[in-house]
Amino acid sequence: MEITLIVTKVLGVYLVISGLFLLFRGKTVPNLLKDFFGHPAFVYLTGAILLFLSTIYLIDNNVWDGTWKTVITVFMWAVFAKGVGYMLFPELLHRIVSKKLLGALNLYGIIAIFAGLALYSIV
Repeated sequence: MEITLIVTKVLGVYLVISGLFLLFRGKTVPNLLKDFFGHPAFVYLTGAILLFLSTIYLIDNNVWDGTWKTVITVFMWAVFAKGVGYMLFPELLHRIVSKKLLGALNLYGIIAIFAGLALYSIV
């Protein structure tokens, strides 16, 4: 199985489980974010891991051919940007997430579930 298909399946499972978490346990997210951003070393390490994994994928599979593989490339660039954000701008990310995103967790959960199912069902 090629790496893009594996990443697609793993990302699909991750999005479905994350979406379910947001729907059923979304009220815990503010506490999780407070704990997460309260430990700068953990935030930095998370950013480094995201940066490392996305870079490994993008070096070999930076595909822009308009197929479903392009969707995974866009996701990986978003993961790359998130890793850079965690490493360089953690305070900014914390403010953005705390103020703008927490109000619509159920909607984000539903979107994540459908996106995950769509990705998992590819090929």
